[in-house]
Amino acid sequence: MNINTSYTAGASNNQNRIDYKGQSAIKSTNEVMTEADRRMKILDEKYEKINEQNKRFQDPHGHIFDKYRNPHSPYYRNDLTKPEREAAYSMEIGWANHGRGGYYNFNDAIFRNEKRYDPTQESVEKKLFNRQKVNEQLQDLFSKNGITIPKNMNFTFTIDPNHFKLVVGGSTDESLTKLIEDLLNTSNNTRELFFHIMKSRNDDSTQFTPDSLAKFHLVNQIKTVTGYNLKDLNIVNGQFVTDKGVNIFDIYKEDLLKNPYTAEHARIAASHYGAQLFDLAKNGFDSIPDLVLSIGYQNGSLHDIGQKENYGVKKTVENKR
Repeated sequence: MNINTSYTAGASNNQNRIDYKGQSAIKSTNEVMTEADRRMKILDEKYEKINEQNKRFQDPHGHIFDKYRNPHSPYYRNDLTKPEREAAYSMEIGWANHGRGGYYNFNDAIFRNEKRYDPTQESVEKKLFNRQKVNEQLQDLFSKNGITIPKNMNFTFTIDPNHFKLVVGGSTDESLTKLIEDLLNTSNNTRELFFHIMKSRNDDSTQFTPDSLAKFHLVNQIKTVTGYNLKDLNIVNGQFVTDKGVNIFDIYKEDLLKNPYTAEHARIAASHYGAQLFDLAKNGFDSIPDLVLSIGYQNGSLHDIGQKENYGVKKTVENKR
């Protein structure tokens, strides 16, 4: 990746080129064909044909049982190992009951000569792929808006989760810092970058605590459903209330029921988030620290903070060797 090695104060004159109304240039999730996707596609193609064959029998479920569970049947598959036989049985029953996408088992005989599937390694590869894409998106965003960042200059992007406000640290160049802040705090760029940091975290990350993460999900859930931000509401008699004095939990429940996509699980969602909402109102919004997240940026790549694994450029190079 080509990195510009100089920054001139004149770049600030390009500030009017910033697109404040366009779609987010940063995408926290970028599509990639994973190993699991590849295997599911192979299984779908295989068992779609087998399912059609099974339908020709008067009792498809009985035929499937004979193939994999009845050693005395002429249809019994004695050419399979026990795990392969169980995989085939579960796949065929899944297709018979639900059709495509009902169930997948990677112990299938079709993968007998392939390396064992490792979901942990796939998770790493997805994180590396997304980091590469977000790096490219940032570079493109900077380039289109006339921002050139000096080589080896190390920034820290810190994001407040309540209003997705980003602050740039690490540089004494106030003009460049303001330019980057103004650019990233447009559209949904900061929100997407925040979720990219979340999706890049490892179990050892010091930026995340269970309480802060739960608080973030609660605030985000209430805002998504009702449009209200808990941080901006008053607490009266142990309840978050709007400026009109309406309990936000009542609004939340009503809005869940109005939406056909959330109405079915409204009771479960209200019970889960209602208990958390009650505790947060009782103890105060600031009783639990906000999930403020930071990530480094240097030489065209984001670098993870507070965890052992770093999915930046160096990590990518190491994995390609």
